[in-house]
Amino acid sequence: AHTRRRSDYDVIVQQMFDAKPEVILGGGAANFIPKSVAGSKRGDEQDFVAKFKEAGYTIATTATEMKAAAGSDKLLGLFNLGNMDGVLDRKFLKVGTVKRFPDQPDLTDQVKTAIDILSKNPNGFVLMVESGMIDKYTHALDMDRAMWDTILLDNAVKVAKDFADKANDTLVMVLADHTHPVGIVGVMNDDM
Repeated sequence: AHTRRRSDYDVIVQQMFDAKPEVILGGGAANFIPKSVAGSKRGDEQDFVAKFKEAGYTIATTATEMKAAAGSDKLLGLFNLGNMDGVLDRKFLKVGTVKRFPDQPDLTDQVKTAIDILSKNPNGFVLMVESGMIDKYTHALDMDRAMWDTILLDNAVKVAKDFADKANDTLVMVLADHTHPVGIVGVMNDDM
């Protein structure tokens, strides 16, 4: 997205629609649905779910629908109105918004589905994956949740590396946009 504020969600959704990447998966459905629909956070009546559908996207709102859509050419998967629940809440504690959105996909399943769709392109592809809840949990010093989501990210990296090993022409890069004062795995040297 190209905006001065990351909270400009309506603008970001418009930019996603203008760019039309083949795959968009995650939470944030509240800014894709019209203002008059319950749960919406849009400032207008635009229905971007309908717009994406009209543009040829398969729409998925659950992990089950996402897996069934793996054969699609374009996929918009919106699995929660806001942030998706982390793995600890989804798989074990059953808290957060899990009761309202019980079939949210794991990051590993999202990566696999995205690769299945994108790898059809004979010219290659770029896939950007973020495990954003690690950052949110670490800011709140919620290390249990941060660790579980870090483990899930590691599993998602394995999915990408397994694909890269078979493709033999794929680069997988894993990096952080910033660091926190608490290291979960390994060490870091800020002097480098």
